[in-house]
Amino acid sequence: MTHDEYESLSTKKLKKLIKQTKLTLNELQEELDKRKIDNQHSEIDHLEDHMEEVEHGFSNFMTFLKDVLKEKK
Repeated sequence: MTHDEYESLSTKKLKKLIKQTKLTLNELQEELDKRKIDNQHSEIDHLEDHMEEVEHGFSNFMTFLKDVLKEKK
């Protein structure tokens, strides 16, 4: 809606539009919050996979470090 269209609305219709807009905004915020929580739950569900990747990477690093130290001697 344009500014001119708002001016043509009655006060009652304008208040109704504001109320509907606030309700929609609240619904959108709730959906955003839900998605954030769902995403956090998904990350927690995959935490074990992430930890296995870190352990594997750390193991590779330790093997590399041991090889470097052996070569240095």
